[in-house]
Amino acid sequence: MSLGDLAAARAQTLRLVAVLTQPQVDFSPRQASWSIGEVLDHLLRAEYLYRSDIRTLIELKRAGRRPYLRRTFADVNVGPAFLPRPFLPMLEMPMTLMSAFIPDIIVDVLTEFPLVPIRNPDVATPQAGREAAELRGALAQSIGDTRELLEANRDLDLSQLVSEHPLTGSSNVPRILRFLAMHERRHHGQITRVLGHHLFPRAFG
Repeated sequence: MSLGDLAAARAQTLRLVAVLTQPQVDFSPRQASWSIGEVLDHLLRAEYLYRSDIRTLIELKRAGRRPYLRRTFADVNVGPAFLPRPFLPMLEMPMTLMSAFIPDIIVDVLTEFPLVPIRNPDVATPQAGREAAELRGALAQSIGDTRELLEANRDLDLSQLVSEHPLTGSSNVPRILRFLAMHERRHHGQITRVLGHHLFPRAFG
C-alpha cells in the first residue's frame, strides 16, 4: 500500500461524513462510546503522530544519521484492551519478540478488522465536540500535509526509514502508510455502525 491507499481511505471517510449535521457528528450510541466526531478527531491525531515520526526519520536521514526510531509503551501506550495500561511496560520485551515473528498479513488483518479490541494510545485520544465543518476541513488538510511531506522527499528511499514499536513491530515508511490506511478503514466500520444506530438523529429538511 502507498499514500494512494491512505488517500482513498480518507476520501471514503469524507464521503461518509460529508452531509452530517452537528448533532449527528456529536451523537454517541452509549456512554463511553465514541461519537463520529471523536472518531474523526482520532484519525487526525493518529495521522499527525505517524507523520511526525516520518518527518523525524527524514530529518535523521538528511543529517547523515541512522533513520531509525524506537518507540516504547511510554511513548505510545497502545495495546490490547484487555491489558491494563500499567502492565504494558512489563510486557515490552515479550511483545517485541512476539511481533518479530508474526507475519505481516496477520498484523494487517488485526489492524483493519476489530477482531481484537485495541485501546488507543493517550496521544490519539480524541476531543469531543469539535465542529463538523472544522473536522472535515482538517481531514482534507491533513492528507494534503502528508502528501506534501512525501513529495518533498521523493529522492529518498523511504523503505530504508524505519520505526519500531513493541506492538506493531518494525515498520518502514511504506508500511506506516499501509497501517494508517487499514486503521482508517477499521474506523469506517465504527462510523457505519453509529450511522445505523436506531437512536441516531435523523436530519429533516
